[in-house]
Amino acid sequence: MTKKDLFDGLNHIDEKIIEEAAEPVRIRKKSHKKLKKMAISTASIAAILTVAVLGTEVVRLGNRVNELESAKSDAGENTQKSNNAYAGVKSGDKLGEYILASNYEDLYYTVKSAQKKDKEMVEYDSVVITGGADDMAPSSGDMMENSVLSSEEASDYSTTNVMTDGVDESDVVKTDGKYIYMVEDGQISITDITDGKPDEEQKLRPDFESPSDSIEELYVNDGNMVIITNHLNDEENDETICYSYDITDPLKPQLIGRSSQDGYYSTSRKIGSIVYVFSNTSIQMPELMVKKAALNPNNLDKWVPKVDGEIINYDCIYIEDETNSGTVITSFNVDDPSTVIDTKCIMNGNDDVYVSNNAMYFYSMDWKRSRQITTISKMSFADGIMETGESTSVSGYLNDKFAINEINGYLYVLATDSDKETEVNSLHVFDGEMKETGVLNEIARGELVYAARFVGNYVYFITYKQTDPLFVADISNPSEPKLLGELEVSGFSEYLHIWDDTHVLGIGYGDSDRKTIKLTMFDVSDPAHPVEENQKIFDHEGYYCEAMNNYKAVLAEPQKNLIGFAVDKYYLFSYDSGKGFELMEDASLKFENERGYRGIYKDDDFYVAGNGEINYFKLTGKKS
Repeated sequence: MTKKDLFDGLNHIDEKIIEEAAEPVRIRKKSHKKLKKMAISTASIAAILTVAVLGTEVVRLGNRVNELESAKSDAGENTQKSNNAYAGVKSGDKLGEYILASNYEDLYYTVKSAQKKDKEMVEYDSVVITGGADDMAPSSGDMMENSVLSSEEASDYSTTNVMTDGVDESDVVKTDGKYIYMVEDGQISITDITDGKPDEEQKLRPDFESPSDSIEELYVNDGNMVIITNHLNDEENDETICYSYDITDPLKPQLIGRSSQDGYYSTSRKIGSIVYVFSNTSIQMPELMVKKAALNPNNLDKWVPKVDGEIINYDCIYIEDETNSGTVITSFNVDDPSTVIDTKCIMNGNDDVYVSNNAMYFYSMDWKRSRQITTISKMSFADGIMETGESTSVSGYLNDKFAINEINGYLYVLATDSDKETEVNSLHVFDGEMKETGVLNEIARGELVYAARFVGNYVYFITYKQTDPLFVADISNPSEPKLLGELEVSGFSEYLHIWDDTHVLGIGYGDSDRKTIKLTMFDVSDPAHPVEENQKIFDHEGYYCEAMNNYKAVLAEPQKNLIGFAVDKYYLFSYDSGKGFELMEDASLKFENERGYRGIYKDDDFYVAGNGEINYFKLTGKKS
């Protein structure tokens, strides 16, 4: 055996033993402290092995191995500090239950533990069926929030139906009142509507990284357009790429710049000129990549998530036990997308997120414990800078994405707990430090929350199972929320919209088989005694109705007295308290894709845009 053979053998033994020895004794995050490493002397291990084999010479060689390992470790640490990308803005050592990684080794152990657990689950899966919240409880909403368009926004043309007033959201169709911008088969179609009737569309295809890239959504306002795409890179990892264009001349868009981040696009928000982008990433570490190889500075880019091609610095990564998936969040200005303002990576298993005007709330339901628990972690933000905060938890899960909302600095959460004999709902109130200030328990036992809406001093929500009530709760006092009244009606609403000060619009189904569409206008002028003022039920021929799952597919504009959404056709209604819901138009659609149709008005012109087509008609009142 040569010295080189012995050196190679010691090198191999060293990393295996160290890794196996360190794993059982590492202090994990469960204690809400930073992960700690157990220092094991490579020289000691090498000495023991070599003394038994070759004596003094081997001992000296073992010491040399130790020196080399130490030098390599120091070099790696220095490289991580100086060369690794995106340091972002440091904002504290925890995000609720998530702790800040102190180095890449912390992230490595979190990922390896998850891989080991996943492997064990695969072996065990022959006799155990695993599931999550999506498997056990249907959701009535997309990943979003709560709001009503202000009267100022509802003047000349319609905008995207967003959930938080002042927080814009991307969509597949947008307008600036002069042009309609539409995602269409890997391109953006741009159609001039300044003269009312649509002109011939122009096509823009971004300079994609590859022809297979897909356009997910876009933003349009203030002379800028942001196009959000999914890209599969050379390593077959998902990337989210944002392209920003100057559309001073909408028919000749000029590329300003781009940004990219690892992970499949999840959602985004825009406040002013700042865009916040969320992507779901999954770290797949090669099975044979042991610690020393993984932490080699030359290998970090093979598994650590990246922003703009550079790995995220460990002091921007928040970790949790045994997960290899998480959320990457970046912020940038639409005028300078290539310069990322801040970035965070939260190893949270791709949690859902609710975004208010100044905070992000990441939440997920844990089905692994003896009871259902939803953990909610708060991250504040301003001008693109994200600051970590506290977390809280509630029993149960959020069956509707509108069931979480922030008002005047307080967070309100409607939770459904079904781990007992029957479902039971509760309303929780938390202050800015995520401390519970009030709770309302035992709401609608045996029912599921299907739709909710928070506004002002009240929360309105629909439950469904055996009966179908509308509930109204007073939340004016965060310390003492009160249930005021309820109304039992037939059918159930999947979406609620605040129509005016005394009315709430419901869109849902007329029966449990979901064979009919039902519109309901609730009179809530007396919150303790809500009334079903009018209803309209019609068949939908078994077609999918996107409005039930994506509120952005709904046009609900009280200022123009318009209610529109697509089913088998695009239905446009007006509303009168005396006459009820009146059909104004039912436009035929190609329906090459059942999703993606949006109703847009500009003055007295109306457009149904989506899937490569634009239907146009004048708003003339009741359909004959």
